Amino acid sequence: MSHIVLLSCTKSKLDKPSKAKDLYSPSPTFQKTLEYGKSLKPDKMYILSAKYHLVPLDKTLSPYDLTLKDMKKDDKEEWGKKVISQMKSSGMNLDKDKFTFLTGTEYMKPITKYIPDSNIEVPLKGKRMGERMKWLNDKIKNIKEIYKTIKNIIYETLQK
Repeated sequence: MSHIVLLSCTKSKLDKPSKAKDLYSPSPTFQKTLEYGKSLKPDKMYILSAKYHLVPLDKTLSPYDLTLKDMKKDDKEEWGKKVISQMKSSGMNLDKDKFTFLTGTEYMKPITKYIPDSNIEVPLKGKRMGERMKWLNDKIKNIKEIYKTIKNIIYETLQK
């Protein structure tokens, strides 16, 4: 069983071809979800892109202006099927792997119907943008404090 974290693309992007993790970096929300996603120590992490579908963090993409919010229902369904196909061809097991969605509902809905509910985590569910940022900031702060404490314990132990 693998743990896969899925992030959303964002409207804010760099204006030149860049690695996916950098392309969306102008967005504070993307920066925070990426940082929190990394802190979960997943086996794999991807970005769900309205244009490019399932994207590895290091894949180079060109900027674009497209969102699922503007797509018709049928187009969203086709987008979801394409993402699921990419997931399967990337070696993901939809019935066994654990998926953490750090995305909005628009990017989850076309995909989650193909994954058992027991394999899905949605920590940002029901939170509005401001609430998401506060929640992410709090979680990241707590994780940094834990790492700092562990680092101090190790340092003190080595000094003895």
